[in-house]
Amino acid sequence: MNSKQWQCVDAGSDYCPCHLAEENSCIICTQLQGKGYCDCNWMGVCIYDEFYFSGNKKKEVREPKEYSVIDSKVVGRVMVLSIQVTKYMARVLKQPGSYVFVRNKHSDYFFDVPISIMDCDEEKSLIKMAIEARGIKTKKLMDHGGIIIVRGPYWNGIFGLNALKTTQDAKCLVLARGIAQAPAILPIKHLLKNNNVVDIIVNKRADEHNFIEEYFGGPIKEVDMSSNDVAILCRKLMKKNNYKLVFIGGSDVLQNKVIKYMKETDNVKFVTTNNNAICCGEGICGSCIKKDKTGTLVRTCKAQKI
Repeated sequence: MNSKQWQCVDAGSDYCPCHLAEENSCIICTQLQGKGYCDCNWMGVCIYDEFYFSGNKKKEVREPKEYSVIDSKVVGRVMVLSIQVTKYMARVLKQPGSYVFVRNKHSDYFFDVPISIMDCDEEKSLIKMAIEARGIKTKKLMDHGGIIIVRGPYWNGIFGLNALKTTQDAKCLVLARGIAQAPAILPIKHLLKNNNVVDIIVNKRADEHNFIEEYFGGPIKEVDMSSNDVAILCRKLMKKNNYKLVFIGGSDVLQNKVIKYMKETDNVKFVTTNNNAICCGEGICGSCIKKDKTGTLVRTCKAQKI
């Protein structure tokens, strides 16, 4: 992987160096990619030194643990859970793009499913997530019995984190469709905290619950995101408001459609939900690997474009 284009979201964390360092596949460190020279763009503590002085071993891994479900609310096919976690977990999962792997306590580890964090309460040590029952794994979670297995924290649920975190005093546009409203909550909070003005558009289907309105109220525009109307509207709003950042929470089809209509605009940063298949979250299994425009294989569960 070209370390000058990609950065690892785990770099410098409690989980770095990781399994990839042991396998000469580190996303950042060229020496831990099997090369005999240092040519990284990492500005933190040297990952190679950390690995060397720990006896050429990875740091501790994220272990699955049982947590209590404090509140469970079902809205259509979506279940919203409030889970009592540790103070540490509540603090580190407040970051935009945070997610965890969860499963029913009676299920084996291969039932783990990545779920975005919708909100955190650090004082009460609570995390909140919205789970849509679609397949075997998510349907199994509906019968949680008051206890759920959680493995985390993970942070690469959003692409464009650097742009999101550095945007200040600007006008921003947020689009969120269906269950992708959940990972949009923390980014909106972060943008508002940085004194940005945020316009919000959600899908107008009647069977989709409006989670964002519960958090931020109005005015929130509603538009049919299955048609080209949403892209046309975004282009009109861009000309009027000159947005500096656009967040798109939804499918790759929605993301590509909106970006295509707005790609001619200058100086706009796009931030999107990570819709790739994520299985292990550690960059090992290969289910999330994609090729970028240069043909470089990217572990999208951990890598951020810089």
